[in-house]
Amino acid sequence: MSASNTTFATWFESQGFRHFGASEFESYFAAQRKGVTNSTPPQRIWKNIVPTLRIVDDLRESFGKPCQILSSYRSPDYNRTVGGVGLSKHMEFRALDIAFEGVSPQRAYDRLIEWRKAGRFTGGLGLYPSSAFVHIDTRGNNATWRGR
Repeated sequence: MSASNTTFATWFESQGFRHFGASEFESYFAAQRKGVTNSTPPQRIWKNIVPTLRIVDDLRESFGKPCQILSSYRSPDYNRTVGGVGLSKHMEFRALDIAFEGVSPQRAYDRLIEWRKAGRFTGGLGLYPSSAFVHIDTRGNNATWRGR
């Protein structure tokens, strides 16, 4: 199978993540909101999610608790419908919004702050306690914020 004919699922499974499967992403690629359907990211950016998901895979391992991916790739139209910022790293497939079963968003955020300070990754971290999730991305520079 040539690279251009590779499905997202085939590519994803070849990456060797321990705790996540392609179907968790594919269901979000088909999400609909306000009459707009999200889409599968262009194949040329699939690799962008690997550094972010490696950190989340390790984080899931460290907590020993299930982790749900609430948001991943967003097409530009879909990003607008969910109120995403214009330069959202979700549109680059570099960002995930995540929530853990039995782990508070604050605890997950604090662990990620520690890991970032220790040099495990460089990127953005957002804490959204009222929505019970943490945003993580690997944008290449550090950014930190708190949402509602």
